[in-house]
Amino acid sequence: MSMERDVKSMKGFLRWGCGAMVLVFLAGCNDSEQNKPAPPPSVTAAALKGDLTYQDVLEKGETVHNLAMTADSERIWVGTHSGVYSSNPGGLWSLLSTQLEQHDIAGWFVDPKDPHQIYAAGSEGVLHSSDGGKQWNPIGSGLPHPADIRSFAGIREGEQIRLFAFVSGEGIYQSVDSGQKWSLWQPMDQEVFAMDFNPEENRLYVAAQFSLLYNEDGEWKTEVLPGAQQIYSLSVDRRTGVLAVATEQGVFEKVKGEWRLLDARSPEKLIMISSGEGDTKWVGVGESALIYKLSDSRWVKWN
Repeated sequence: MSMERDVKSMKGFLRWGCGAMVLVFLAGCNDSEQNKPAPPPSVTAAALKGDLTYQDVLEKGETVHNLAMTADSERIWVGTHSGVYSSNPGGLWSLLSTQLEQHDIAGWFVDPKDPHQIYAAGSEGVLHSSDGGKQWNPIGSGLPHPADIRSFAGIREGEQIRLFAFVSGEGIYQSVDSGQKWSLWQPMDQEVFAMDFNPEENRLYVAAQFSLLYNEDGEWKTEVLPGAQQIYSLSVDRRTGVLAVATEQGVFEKVKGEWRLLDARSPEKLIMISSGEGDTKWVGVGESALIYKLSDSRWVKWN
Protein backbone atom coordinates (compact mmCIF):
# COMPACT_ATOMS: atom_id res chain seq x y z
CA MET A 1 0.00 0.00 0.00
CA SER A 2 1.14 3.48 -0.71
CA MET A 3 0.19 4.20 2.95
CA GLU A 4 -1.80 7.23 1.79
CA ARG A 5 -4.88 7.04 4.02
CA ASP A 6 -6.89 9.78 2.38
CA VAL A 7 -10.63 10.00 2.06
CA LYS A 8 -10.69 9.60 -1.70
CA SER A 9 -8.99 6.24 -1.64
CA MET A 10 -11.78 4.92 0.61
CA LYS A 11 -14.64 6.44 -1.36
CA GLY A 12 -14.90 9.26 1.12
CA PHE A 13 -15.45 7.02 4.12
CA LEU A 14 -12.24 5.58 5.55
CA ARG A 15 -8.82 6.76 6.63
CA TRP A 16 -6.73 3.67 5.89
CA GLY A 17 -4.95 2.02 8.71
CA CYS A 18 -6.48 4.01 11.57
CA GLY A 19 -8.11 1.03 13.14
CA ALA A 20 -8.09 -1.30 16.03
CA MET A 21 -8.65 1.14 18.74
CA VAL A 22 -9.65 1.06 22.16
CA LEU A 23 -12.69 -0.75 23.68
CA VAL A 24 -10.40 -3.65 23.04
CA PHE A 25 -10.26 -3.44 26.81
CA LEU A 26 -6.52 -3.43 27.25
CA ALA A 27 -5.09 -4.78 30.44
CA GLY A 28 -1.85 -5.28 32.37
CA CYS A 29 1.53 -4.04 31.27
CA ASN A 30 3.76 -6.59 32.98
CA ASP A 31 3.81 -10.18 34.07
CA SER A 32 2.87 -9.64 37.69
CA GLU A 33 -0.28 -11.34 38.95
CA GLN A 34 -2.06 -8.11 39.79
CA ASN A 35 -1.62 -6.76 36.27
CA LYS A 36 -3.12 -9.64 34.35
CA PRO A 37 -5.95 -8.70 31.97
CA ALA A 38 -9.26 -7.97 33.62
CA PRO A 39 -12.43 -9.46 32.11
CA PRO A 40 -14.21 -7.15 29.64
CA PRO A 41 -16.82 -4.94 31.32
CA SER A 42 -20.41 -4.45 30.33
CA VAL A 43 -20.27 -1.06 28.66
CA THR A 44 -22.67 1.55 29.94
CA ALA A 45 -23.04 4.34 27.43
CA ALA A 46 -25.35 7.23 26.66
CA ALA A 47 -26.21 6.10 23.14
CA LEU A 48 -29.13 8.00 21.68
CA LYS A 49 -32.16 6.35 20.13
CA GLY A 50 -31.21 4.61 16.91
CA ASP A 51 -32.51 6.57 13.94
CA LEU A 52 -29.63 6.39 11.45
CA THR A 53 -28.74 3.90 8.76
CA TYR A 54 -25.12 2.88 8.36
CA GLN A 55 -25.07 4.93 5.16
CA ASP A 56 -26.14 7.93 7.26
CA VAL A 57 -23.22 7.26 9.62
CA LEU A 58 -20.79 7.19 6.73
CA GLU A 59 -22.17 10.42 5.32
CA LYS A 60 -22.18 12.21 8.66
CA GLY A 61 -18.87 10.80 9.90
CA GLU A 62 -17.06 11.23 6.54
CA THR A 63 -14.20 8.95 7.64
CA VAL A 64 -14.16 5.81 9.81
CA HIS A 65 -11.03 5.69 11.96
CA ASN A 66 -11.68 2.63 14.08
CA LEU A 67 -14.24 0.16 15.33
CA ALA A 68 -14.85 -2.11 18.31
CA MET A 69 -17.43 -4.58 19.55
CA THR A 70 -19.05 -3.99 22.93
CA ALA A 71 -18.55 -6.59 25.65
CA ASP A 72 -22.10 -7.92 25.25
CA SER A 73 -21.26 -8.59 21.54
CA GLU A 74 -24.51 -6.90 20.53
CA ARG A 75 -23.19 -3.58 19.26
CA ILE A 76 -20.40 -2.13 17.15
CA TRP A 77 -18.94 1.28 17.83
CA VAL A 78 -17.21 3.26 15.09
CA GLY A 79 -15.09 6.37 15.59
CA THR A 80 -15.45 8.93 12.83
CA HIS A 81 -14.58 12.46 11.79
CA SER A 82 -17.78 13.55 13.53
CA GLY A 83 -18.09 11.58 16.74
CA VAL A 84 -18.69 7.99 17.80
CA TYR A 85 -21.65 5.99 16.54
CA SER A 86 -23.19 2.81 17.94
CA SER A 87 -25.12 0.12 16.13
CA ASN A 88 -28.50 -0.89 17.55
CA PRO A 89 -30.73 -3.96 17.27
CA GLY A 90 -32.72 -3.83 14.07
CA GLY A 91 -29.94 -2.41 11.94
CA LEU A 92 -30.18 1.27 12.91
CA TRP A 93 -27.35 3.35 14.38
CA SER A 94 -27.15 6.22 16.85
CA LEU A 95 -24.72 8.94 17.89
CA LEU A 96 -23.07 7.94 21.16
CA SER A 97 -23.00 11.48 22.53
CA THR A 98 -23.92 14.86 21.08
CA GLN A 99 -20.87 16.34 22.85
CA LEU A 100 -18.62 14.29 20.58
CA GLU A 101 -20.43 15.13 17.36
CA GLN A 102 -18.01 17.92 16.45
CA HIS A 103 -14.92 15.91 17.41
CA ASP A 104 -12.73 13.82 15.13
CA ILE A 105 -12.40 10.65 17.26
CA ALA A 106 -9.31 8.55 16.58
CA GLY A 107 -9.87 6.10 19.42
CA TRP A 108 -11.14 5.44 22.92
CA PHE A 109 -10.49 3.33 26.00
CA VAL A 110 -13.01 1.94 28.47
CA ASP A 111 -11.70 1.14 31.94
CA PRO A 112 -12.23 -2.63 32.48
CA LYS A 113 -12.55 -2.07 36.22
CA ASP A 114 -15.11 0.74 35.94
CA PRO A 115 -16.81 0.92 32.52
CA HIS A 116 -18.28 4.32 33.37
CA GLN A 117 -14.76 5.72 32.90
CA ILE A 118 -14.20 6.28 29.17
CA TYR A 119 -11.33 8.14 27.49
CA ALA A 120 -11.60 9.37 23.90
CA ALA A 121 -8.99 11.11 21.77
CA GLY A 122 -8.70 12.80 18.42
CA SER A 123 -7.76 15.96 16.62
CA GLU A 124 -8.54 18.15 19.64
CA GLY A 125 -6.83 16.14 22.36
CA VAL A 126 -8.22 13.83 25.04
CA LEU A 127 -11.71 13.81 26.55
CA HIS A 128 -12.90 11.95 29.63
CA SER A 129 -16.33 10.75 30.71
CA SER A 130 -17.03 9.41 34.21
CA ASP A 131 -20.68 8.53 33.58
CA GLY A 132 -20.53 6.08 30.70
CA GLY A 133 -20.39 8.65 27.93
CA LYS A 134 -23.10 11.16 28.89
CA GLN A 135 -20.84 14.08 29.76
CA TRP A 136 -17.30 14.73 28.51
CA ASN A 137 -14.53 17.01 29.74
CA PRO A 138 -11.13 17.81 28.22
CA ILE A 139 -8.02 16.52 30.03
CA GLY A 140 -4.38 16.18 29.09
CA SER A 141 -1.86 18.49 30.73
CA GLY A 142 1.46 18.16 28.91
CA LEU A 143 0.05 17.37 25.47
CA PRO A 144 0.79 19.78 22.60
CA HIS A 145 -1.83 22.42 21.78
CA PRO A 146 -3.55 21.49 19.63
CA ALA A 147 -2.83 17.78 20.05
CA ASP A 148 -3.57 16.11 16.71
CA ILE A 149 -3.96 12.56 18.01
CA ARG A 150 -4.12 9.95 15.24
CA SER A 151 -3.99 6.77 17.33
CA PHE A 152 -4.95 5.98 20.92
CA ALA A 153 -4.69 2.99 23.26
CA GLY A 154 -4.92 2.19 26.94
CA ILE A 155 -4.25 -0.50 29.53
CA ARG A 156 -5.02 -1.02 33.19
CA GLU A 157 -1.97 -1.80 35.33
CA GLY A 158 -3.16 -2.80 38.77
CA GLU A 159 -4.72 0.32 40.23
CA GLN A 160 -3.58 2.72 37.51
CA ILE A 161 -4.59 3.41 33.93
CA ARG A 162 -1.84 3.89 31.38
CA LEU A 163 -2.74 5.63 28.13
CA PHE A 164 -0.85 6.06 24.85
CA ALA A 165 -1.53 8.76 22.26
CA PHE A 166 0.25 9.18 18.96
CA VAL A 167 0.51 12.88 18.15
CA SER A 168 1.15 13.44 14.47
CA GLY A 169 4.55 14.97 13.75
CA GLU A 170 5.90 14.31 17.25
CA GLY A 171 5.55 10.79 18.59
CA ILE A 172 3.80 8.73 21.21
CA TYR A 173 2.84 10.47 24.44
CA GLN A 174 2.12 8.54 27.61
CA SER A 175 0.06 9.10 30.73
CA VAL A 176 0.25 6.90 33.82
CA ASP A 177 -2.41 8.76 35.84
CA SER A 178 -5.62 8.24 33.85
CA GLY A 179 -4.83 10.91 31.30
CA GLN A 180 -4.34 13.86 33.62
CA LYS A 181 -0.63 14.44 32.89
CA TRP A 182 1.22 13.47 29.72
CA SER A 183 4.82 13.38 28.55
CA LEU A 184 6.54 12.39 25.32
CA TRP A 185 7.33 8.69 25.67
CA GLN A 186 8.81 7.73 22.30
CA PRO A 187 9.52 10.04 19.33
CA MET A 188 8.33 8.76 15.93
CA ASP A 189 9.59 9.83 12.52
CA GLN A 190 6.68 8.23 10.68
CA GLU A 191 2.90 8.19 10.97
CA VAL A 192 1.17 5.62 13.19
CA PHE A 193 -2.19 4.32 11.99
CA ALA A 194 -3.01 1.89 14.79
CA MET A 195 -1.47 0.63 18.01
CA ASP A 196 -2.24 -1.79 20.81
CA PHE A 197 -0.46 -3.12 23.86
CA ASN A 198 0.11 -6.86 24.17
CA PRO A 199 0.38 -7.75 27.88
CA GLU A 200 1.47 -11.29 27.01
CA GLU A 201 4.68 -9.90 25.52
CA ASN A 202 4.77 -6.64 27.47
CA ARG A 203 5.06 -4.76 24.16
CA LEU A 204 3.35 -1.86 22.44
CA TYR A 205 2.79 -2.73 18.77
CA VAL A 206 2.20 -0.03 16.15
CA ALA A 207 1.11 -0.16 12.55
CA ALA A 208 3.38 2.54 11.22
CA GLN A 209 3.78 4.18 7.85
CA PHE A 210 6.44 1.79 6.59
CA SER A 211 6.30 -1.30 8.82
CA LEU A 212 4.97 -3.14 11.84
CA LEU A 213 6.96 -2.08 14.89
CA TYR A 214 7.11 -2.89 18.57
CA ASN A 215 8.80 -1.11 21.43
CA GLU A 216 11.13 -3.04 23.69
CA ASP A 217 13.48 -1.56 26.28
CA GLY A 218 12.90 1.90 24.84
CA GLU A 219 13.83 0.93 21.27
CA TRP A 220 11.70 0.42 18.17
CA LYS A 221 12.14 -2.93 16.47
CA THR A 222 10.63 -4.26 13.25
CA GLU A 223 8.30 -7.26 13.30
CA VAL A 224 8.46 -9.18 10.02
CA LEU A 225 5.30 -10.79 8.71
CA PRO A 226 6.02 -13.57 6.18
CA GLY A 227 4.78 -12.57 2.74
CA ALA A 228 3.12 -9.31 3.82
CA GLN A 229 4.21 -5.92 2.52
CA GLN A 230 1.42 -3.59 3.61
CA ILE A 231 0.28 -3.18 7.22
CA TYR A 232 -3.16 -1.64 7.64
CA SER A 233 -4.26 -2.24 11.21
CA LEU A 234 -3.72 -4.39 14.29
CA SER A 235 -5.45 -5.51 17.47
CA VAL A 236 -4.81 -7.71 20.52
CA ASP A 237 -7.48 -10.16 21.67
CA ARG A 238 -7.58 -9.73 25.45
CA ARG A 239 -9.24 -13.13 25.89
CA THR A 240 -6.42 -15.08 24.27
CA GLY A 241 -3.45 -12.73 23.95
CA VAL A 242 -3.43 -13.28 20.18
CA LEU A 243 -2.25 -10.36 18.03
CA ALA A 244 -4.00 -9.87 14.69
CA VAL A 245 -2.67 -7.73 11.84
CA ALA A 246 -4.63 -6.78 8.73
CA THR A 247 -2.47 -6.80 5.57
CA GLU A 248 -2.85 -6.89 1.80
CA GLN A 249 -2.48 -10.68 2.03
CA GLY A 250 -5.27 -11.06 4.59
CA VAL A 251 -5.34 -11.22 8.38
CA PHE A 252 -2.32 -12.67 10.18
CA GLU A 253 -2.40 -13.94 13.76
CA LYS A 254 0.57 -14.22 16.08
CA VAL A 255 0.05 -17.23 18.35
CA LYS A 256 2.79 -18.22 20.81
CA GLY A 257 5.36 -16.27 18.83
CA GLU A 258 4.44 -17.76 15.44
CA TRP A 259 2.69 -15.95 12.59
CA ARG A 260 0.03 -17.64 10.49
CA LEU A 261 -2.38 -16.40 7.85
CA LEU A 262 -6.02 -17.01 8.71
CA ASP A 263 -7.64 -19.68 6.56
CA ALA A 264 -10.93 -17.77 6.66
CA ARG A 265 -10.96 -15.27 3.82
CA SER A 266 -13.06 -12.15 4.08
CA PRO A 267 -15.36 -11.11 1.21
CA GLU A 268 -13.08 -8.14 0.56
CA LYS A 269 -9.78 -6.78 1.78
CA LEU A 270 -9.99 -5.69 5.41
CA ILE A 271 -8.17 -2.49 6.31
CA MET A 272 -9.25 -2.37 9.97
CA ILE A 273 -9.29 -5.14 12.55
CA SER A 274 -10.47 -5.27 16.16
CA SER A 275 -11.05 -7.94 18.80
CA GLY A 276 -14.50 -9.48 18.93
CA GLU A 277 -16.55 -10.64 21.90
CA GLY A 278 -18.58 -13.74 22.66
CA ASP A 279 -18.66 -16.06 19.66
CA THR A 280 -17.08 -13.39 17.45
CA LYS A 281 -13.32 -13.72 17.11
CA TRP A 282 -12.56 -10.55 15.16
CA VAL A 283 -14.45 -7.66 13.57
CA GLY A 284 -13.17 -5.66 10.65
CA VAL A 285 -13.90 -2.96 8.08
CA GLY A 286 -13.40 -3.59 4.38
CA GLU A 287 -12.31 -1.27 1.61
CA SER A 288 -15.97 -0.59 0.82
CA ALA A 289 -16.55 0.54 4.45
CA LEU A 290 -18.73 -2.50 5.14
CA ILE A 291 -18.29 -4.18 8.54
CA TYR A 292 -17.63 -7.90 8.91
CA LYS A 293 -17.33 -10.32 11.83
CA LEU A 294 -15.48 -13.62 12.06
CA SER A 295 -17.61 -16.33 13.68
CA ASP A 296 -17.35 -20.11 13.28
CA SER A 297 -14.35 -19.62 10.96
CA ARG A 298 -16.42 -17.55 8.50
CA TRP A 299 -16.43 -13.84 7.78
CA VAL A 300 -19.99 -12.53 7.53
CA LYS A 301 -21.38 -9.07 7.01
CA TRP A 302 -22.49 -7.21 10.12
CA ASN A 303 -26.21 -6.42 9.90
